[in-house]
Amino acid sequence: MWRHLWMPPAEVAALCRTSFGFLTAERAIGLEDVDPGEARRVVEEADGVLLGRVKFFGYPPVLLEEPIDYSYDPHAGVRWPSRHAKRIDYRHLAEADAKWIWELNRLQNLPLLAQAWLLSGDDRYADAALNRVERWAGQSAPGRGIAWSNGYEAGLRAISLAVTFDALRRFEGMDEGRAQRLLTVLWQHTRWIERDPSTHSSANNHRIGELVGLLVVSLLVPEVPGSESRRRRAIVELENELGRQILPDGTGAEQAFYYHLYVLDLTLLAVAALDVTGQSVPDGILDALRRSADAISTQVGEGEPAPRYGDEDDGRGIRLDTSERIGVQDVASSLAARLGHPGARRLAPSLRANTWWLFGESGRERFVATKPGEPPGSAILPDGGLVLLRRHRTRASIDIGPLGYLSLAAHGHADALAVTLAHRGRDLVTDPGTGSYFRRPDLRPAFRGTGFHATVLVDDEDQAESGGAFLWTRHTRVRLLHADLRDGVVVASHDGYERLVDPVHHRRAVVILGQDGILVWDQLDAIAEHKYSVRWPLHPDLRAEAIAKDLVSAHPESGPCLLLRFVASQPGKLRLTYASENPLEGWWSPRFESVVPAWLVSWDATCVGRLEVASLLVPEGAASPHPHLRLQTQEHASVVEVGKSKLRLEFSATPPIKRLT
Repeated sequence: MWRHLWMPPAEVAALCRTSFGFLTAERAIGLEDVDPGEARRVVEEADGVLLGRVKFFGYPPVLLEEPIDYSYDPHAGVRWPSRHAKRIDYRHLAEADAKWIWELNRLQNLPLLAQAWLLSGDDRYADAALNRVERWAGQSAPGRGIAWSNGYEAGLRAISLAVTFDALRRFEGMDEGRAQRLLTVLWQHTRWIERDPSTHSSANNHRIGELVGLLVVSLLVPEVPGSESRRRRAIVELENELGRQILPDGTGAEQAFYYHLYVLDLTLLAVAALDVTGQSVPDGILDALRRSADAISTQVGEGEPAPRYGDEDDGRGIRLDTSERIGVQDVASSLAARLGHPGARRLAPSLRANTWWLFGESGRERFVATKPGEPPGSAILPDGGLVLLRRHRTRASIDIGPLGYLSLAAHGHADALAVTLAHRGRDLVTDPGTGSYFRRPDLRPAFRGTGFHATVLVDDEDQAESGGAFLWTRHTRVRLLHADLRDGVVVASHDGYERLVDPVHHRRAVVILGQDGILVWDQLDAIAEHKYSVRWPLHPDLRAEAIAKDLVSAHPESGPCLLLRFVASQPGKLRLTYASENPLEGWWSPRFESVVPAWLVSWDATCVGRLEVASLLVPEGAASPHPHLRLQTQEHASVVEVGKSKLRLEFSATPPIKRLT
């Protein structure tokens, strides 16, 4: 029965000694010209791999003993069981984190070893790569162990295996016996992916990874039985999936900026594999890349930090350089090289190593010939639900989008109407990041919850209802009431707290005032008593101190400070929190599985009836150390005075905001 299920139904074809892919000796020679420093770093890192050194995510590096035990997590001291993968409850094993062991089993160091062999000619790297494949296969029978938890893990591992196999075709140590064993392993991966696809509510970036895995295997290792029909199916499904997961405005449907980059990383790999094998790339796939390039270049202006919203886990579709993490410049470089996109070219000052491996000389020529586009101004991305207001090197972003993708919204955060602020290339008010998935279960609900984001927390409840670490059972809906980019005004509301026994209706207006800063005006309507907290999580580079009962100064080590001033229609209290464990507040996550203390500024009130709070954020605080802020509330409208400006707010009016002076 096992042979019937897990051995190829037909004899595997003989090994072709000519490479089909992009990891070639010619491109290795070219890398010395494109980025000689990267060529040196590849060999140096490969030397570390030979010694057993690995480092994933935010974990410290470890030295694994040879032969590597691919079921053992040295951080937790836990060996994952050798049983059917579907019977392993990786979500609730308190001692260990499946993310680390999954990353080890993705075998993403194999392409690095193949690159080192191509760059140096030293057979130790090629031999080590093949030995690791055989050791892994000897420990990981198909469907057994943590490595086979789902089709997605098999898809990412198949990418590493296929790219490495193709790169080593001319290696003398790749004899027919080794080749046939590896071809069988690749066939087993394609079978597992096809038997266990991520479908329905879990068909997010996981499905993209599976389809790209199937496509890369069929293109770069056509000796695997069934490759021709598999290639045709994968192309069609990938085009359809990208049509769903890349929204019309080019944003990612998962409401997570990092996962959008990750999907593009995978898609660009698929396009490169199609290009190098002489296959045409469907228009739908190229259009998804163009839309994405538009959206990313809209979100990242000149000198601005990349935005953060939703989850990020620092994983990569494939490692073709020595960077631990994928960044905007890596993706933008490849988008510019493949599409000649001006916005992407602006974000990539130089051709990246991963781009060179993928698209070679033709990509470099297109990259050089593409003129960088103009920096973006204020903009609305309506499908992703993001408004960007820009003035005087300040970027304010307002989240007016859905919670996430499909019914799970697995990687979305409960951050409706959240505002982040960057000035002169520095994050000031920021999204706190992800924290952890499994390793620290206390961090997961906190970092994805409302209280860690720059919005209003009501009764210590999240805006949306959670059904688990990667599931929201009730989604928050946001309504854009008014937007005037020229005037720098956005007004929106959400229904997240209308589920309470006494419903609370939250409306928020954001007005960019130029030199006077950013005004954020919250109106919370209810009948009974509620506890409100207007939250402003600061970047960890800022040190906050209260200099008055309604005024906070936040200072970096150098550069302009940020002032935050508050005024409200009912009594409240200013509160500063730093590195609190109970409750969990005042933390920021620089990368996956890493947290550092950061100041949380909040204005808290417990009151009955309507509450209005005006928050003034002044990035150039030193120019106006005590900004004037005054609120006058009326039955139907309210007036705020900010410096010499006076604004009238009436949510039922059109437009809701009027500048009186």
